[in-house]
Amino acid sequence: MRDEWICSWLSTSQPASGEAFPFPSDIPAIHGDQTLRQALRISQGGQKLRLIFSNRYGAQPLVMGESYMSVPDLCSALPVIFDGQTGATIPAGGILCSDEISLHIPSLSVITLRTYLPEPIPVNTFHWDARHFSLLESGNQAIREEASDGQNISSRFLVESVQVQPESAGSTLVVIGDSMVDGNGVDMDTYGRWTDFLAERFISENIAVVNAGQSGSRLLKDGVGISALSRFERDVLEQPGVTACIVQVGLNDIGLAGTALDPAHPLPSAAELINGYRQLLAMAREHHIRMTGVTLVPLRGTGEYGIEDFYQPEKEVVRQEVNHWMRTCGEFDAVIDSDLLVRDPDCISQLSAQYDSGDHLHLNHAGHLRVAQSVPLAVIRVD
Repeated sequence: MRDEWICSWLSTSQPASGEAFPFPSDIPAIHGDQTLRQALRISQGGQKLRLIFSNRYGAQPLVMGESYMSVPDLCSALPVIFDGQTGATIPAGGILCSDEISLHIPSLSVITLRTYLPEPIPVNTFHWDARHFSLLESGNQAIREEASDGQNISSRFLVESVQVQPESAGSTLVVIGDSMVDGNGVDMDTYGRWTDFLAERFISENIAVVNAGQSGSRLLKDGVGISALSRFERDVLEQPGVTACIVQVGLNDIGLAGTALDPAHPLPSAAELINGYRQLLAMAREHHIRMTGVTLVPLRGTGEYGIEDFYQPEKEVVRQEVNHWMRTCGEFDAVIDSDLLVRDPDCISQLSAQYDSGDHLHLNHAGHLRVAQSVPLAVIRVD
């Protein structure tokens, strides 16, 4: 029997307020005697699983009551236990791992997790733009498989990752990046991100594909998400079973500079961004992790996205310089040329209309599918 754990699902934690998240969160007040219902789809299945809960940015302990999970056609109300007990307290600034759950769970299974919250809690740790609705219900509904009336929430909190023991040798590919990874533009409650399609494609390779995207995330600095450099160790290196990583980040470093969201931040040079990528590459090499870079997609026309000056001619110059370096440097194990795949061939600073979600920045279903189908096997192994 195998006893190695791999990460099979991830929802990266971020602070719900402060400089690293300058917007109001959509999380309602948790006043106690409520149940949080969340659905999540793992990548690779296995013979055992465990769930990781997060209070990484909390200033006080977070009390959880009983939790139950269900999987269609497999189990309806399986208790989630902590050191043999129902319910637990997540320490301030920490995480908590459940006991092992012996369950032969198929790949791509959808888990519904129901957690009772008996006490009022401040939500300081969450994941913005989850692309899936969670439900906050009144009372203790943890054991009930059927949902009751409640309030929809478009962000996640509490659960951060799911780890499994695969039936046979497996490993994890982490995709870290910004809203292009997180899935902004994809229909809610669907599995239509390019990472979702890639997870389906790589099941036969025994590779779990997990999404470490954060909408608004940059390469070099925090703000509207934690920078890739700041969280690379936590979200990539420390995840069990990781042998490969895809990096799609840098567009916000260019686009957000000088806008209302970051008026004092100057436009970084291509050299500064390249130095940031090289820092990620160096950390990955120390852990023998294969690294794939993703070129930066067009950002022209994003005025309709609601961010004035996200595109400027001088920003386009930096984007093109970074993409040229990524295509020609030979420092990555593989490169996914998303820019070439989805840009308008008649105006390369803009998205092609057939891949535009409507905001001229994020990809639609066809765009995500095109990127996923283009990913070479070189991201995980040398052919």
